[in-house]
Amino acid sequence: MRLATTLPAALLIALGLASATPAVWADSPVVIEGGDEDVREAILDLLPDRDRPETLFEAERIAEEAAERARAWLRSEGYYAAEVTPEANETPAMARLVIAPGQRFRFDAPAIVFEDAPPDADVRDAAAQAMNGLRVDAPARAASVLDAEANVLAVLHQRGYIDAAPGERRVVVDHATQRVATELRFALGASAPLGALRAEPEDLLRPSYVARLRNWDLGEPYSPQALTRLRRDLIATGAVSRVTTRLDAPNEEGVRDVVIELEPARHNAYEVGVGYSTTDGLILEAEWTRRNVSRRADSLTLATTLGEVQQSVSAELLRPHGAELGHAIIYGIEAEREAPEGYTRQGIALYASVDAAQRLRFSRSYGLRLSADSFDDLAGGVSQALVLSGFVNFRNDSTEFSLDPRDGAITEFRVEPSISTGDATLGFVRATAEARGYKSFGARDQLTLAARARAGWLEAVSGDADDAPPDRRFYAGGGGSVRGYDYNSIYPAERDTLGLSPGGQGAVEGSVEARWRFGERWGAAAFVDGGAAFDEWSDAGDLSWGAGVGVRYDLGFAPLRIDVAVPLDDNEADNDYAFYISVGQAF
Repeated sequence: MRLATTLPAALLIALGLASATPAVWADSPVVIEGGDEDVREAILDLLPDRDRPETLFEAERIAEEAAERARAWLRSEGYYAAEVTPEANETPAMARLVIAPGQRFRFDAPAIVFEDAPPDADVRDAAAQAMNGLRVDAPARAASVLDAEANVLAVLHQRGYIDAAPGERRVVVDHATQRVATELRFALGASAPLGALRAEPEDLLRPSYVARLRNWDLGEPYSPQALTRLRRDLIATGAVSRVTTRLDAPNEEGVRDVVIELEPARHNAYEVGVGYSTTDGLILEAEWTRRNVSRRADSLTLATTLGEVQQSVSAELLRPHGAELGHAIIYGIEAEREAPEGYTRQGIALYASVDAAQRLRFSRSYGLRLSADSFDDLAGGVSQALVLSGFVNFRNDSTEFSLDPRDGAITEFRVEPSISTGDATLGFVRATAEARGYKSFGARDQLTLAARARAGWLEAVSGDADDAPPDRRFYAGGGGSVRGYDYNSIYPAERDTLGLSPGGQGAVEGSVEARWRFGERWGAAAFVDGGAAFDEWSDAGDLSWGAGVGVRYDLGFAPLRIDVAVPLDDNEADNDYAFYISVGQAF
């Protein structure tokens, strides 16, 4: 006997029942006999919570209800020949199911039918691959049919058929052969090449700026990913609070313009941050940002930092996607005072840069900086410096979340050619390279192993490297370096004795950290850091070490980090331990 039916009638009833049933901890009085343990447990999970029957009538009603749900589930899992017998006892009152699942039916090769003109071969092949869940001899599960249909529809949309829609699917169950034949039908509609981009309301962003956000070529087939990137790029600017996209009706050539509907964010934003460590003291940060200053989604930010080691005030204008998509143009001015162990610096700087967005897998940033600095509390060396420097930074990032990476790696290389004048004139190149790796284990990434390595070197092109400004030389120590030591306190001590500028000509650092997560919010960490600053590469192996433990609390957007570190090199350390509080992982 061959039975033809559509999927909603024969298979989807089980999915509908499952969506309306209680969770797996529901308590049912029904006793199930027959079948294997997995089948019995799956059916029990579907049954609603019921009180135990007190009469024969109640037992019969509960047994019939359970039998209906069991039959639907068995059919949805491919047991089309299953027998389910409801039974009821009067004394004592009890509901029982006796099930015989029988053989599980299997899929024949599926078929796709396009109700209008078929697409080209590439699209047909991609649609066929999307039906992998309906492969020959796979269990004839209802969910596999629905997943295949959804996957094919997604492929059609990605290939430009935005109006594609599923037609009436046909599922043929052959009881004689215990096989199931599936035919999925789709109405394609016309393909949707994309045209120009415009925004509504029109006065929120300049039309010329909106046009720069288009990430597709005119006439390129519709792609959901293109519109997703568009929405993400706009939200990331901070100028809008909500973005939706829609396609206009096709023009005479069939091209459809894209319309973005925007809701503006608040013009003013305020941020306050607090950090603390026993080595750096209390740090207060405050920012005021004015958004969408010139209708280019740009922002003007005034910021200040007040700390025992560092104080600064700055003004910065940021133009998102100003250079190209994912690359912002930044102009800024900053006045700063810092007092690490080796020197005290006061200065002012002007800078401009093109900064790549952190979300980019591979990125390049570059810029210029002009700074005028004076240095005090020196044993010797440069006390006045005017420095013009450039930089180019290459970054490759395969992680998912920069404030709390779980898997992947980050590699970064930065080169800064500079010219310095003042007490001494020289040209030099400062280069750094860093690699970070992350690997998680267990359910919900319960354990993450993280490692970091960094190296840097300063080479004089003209003049003497000893005359480089102290802040351009290398140091180690502090919360983002070797925990347990004062900020920038690790460098060759003999330079102070010789009356030279502090800091090393090169530096190496490394860290290993294990991060455990307990439940949804709490976690812990254990770490070892090592680092050195030096003037000769032969001294690069003479590392200062620190070790410690920490507590993590997930704030939702990033972890709150509380670390206690102990310096393991008594000759370099001023304190027996260091305590750190900040937001985000150490690296």
